[in-house]
Amino acid sequence: MFMYSKLISFFIILIIVMSSGFVHVIHSNTHKSLFTLTGQAQGTTYTIKYIYSSAIIEKNTIDSLLSDIDQSLSLYQPTSLINHFNNNSRGVKGDRHLLHVARTSILISAETHGCFDITAKPFSMLWGFNADMPKSIPTKDLLHQTLQAVGSHHLSLIKDSLVKDNPNTKIDCDGIAQGYTVDQLCLLLRNKGIKDFMVELGGEVFSSGKNLSGNDWVIGIEGSDVYTKDQNFVSKKISLSNMAVTTSGSMKKFRQLGNLYWSHVVDPRTGLPVDNGIVSVTVIGKDAITADAYDNGFMVMGIQSSLLLADQSKDLGVHIVYVNADGSFSDTANAYFKRFLLHSH
Repeated sequence: MFMYSKLISFFIILIIVMSSGFVHVIHSNTHKSLFTLTGQAQGTTYTIKYIYSSAIIEKNTIDSLLSDIDQSLSLYQPTSLINHFNNNSRGVKGDRHLLHVARTSILISAETHGCFDITAKPFSMLWGFNADMPKSIPTKDLLHQTLQAVGSHHLSLIKDSLVKDNPNTKIDCDGIAQGYTVDQLCLLLRNKGIKDFMVELGGEVFSSGKNLSGNDWVIGIEGSDVYTKDQNFVSKKISLSNMAVTTSGSMKKFRQLGNLYWSHVVDPRTGLPVDNGIVSVTVIGKDAITADAYDNGFMVMGIQSSLLLADQSKDLGVHIVYVNADGSFSDTANAYFKRFLLHSH
């Protein structure tokens, strides 16, 4: 097992809210059951719920796919493809996992004007977010020097290879890999003929079809009032079918250097931790890899720019929790996201 250090991994909790429990339940009208598979992967846990006439998915099938993805995208696997890329001066021949993630990352990096970028790994290392804590704040000269190898413009997809034009360019897929993995698990279920299911990995969720009650899947997310209440308090619920929802956040992940505290969210364009007041971003999208990348990019972009870009895309919903000058919390969302909100009666 390894850990993708997704920024939100122990900050935002997405709770699947369903009328049925965590064991399969017979539906008297259709003779279908709800089956649940759970396990550990990528430094977190996964839950797969599907509705079918019989249990046709075995746990070892799921774990085999997860292991395959690890061998491609995990920085914690010494022989992984991503480590080969980072240790190679030119690039590597990719597999379907690395090529798909790289292609999507390059696209969304352009869409977010560099706010999401998988080449920002050197900055995380400078600040000690992926390694031992540094003894001092990186100097401007060091940040400028490091910046020369950062940016998706250094990456190219040539046939079946991922190449770089700077030998110091390194990638880290933590901000997108869990979303990609959710999509791959969904593909596995669809290939088995399963249409009604919910897949969750580390808080990243995709739901398809209907739940056992014949309704859209209901997912709980944290709103601004959660930060003044119990951490497991769910203040908002959304209803989803054939959509993904992912979340990223920064409030409980930081580094202390001297008397200063620095957010784990680093702006790939400058190498500096962001300080824009955003606490968390939840994104609804057509697939989990897209939503996962955008929630990280929006953490850097800021509130207004994120809302504007989401509206321009026409198929992205965004919900942002932020801290006010007086220390209180507020939230906002675009119109597309609000379409999925369930209102309390």
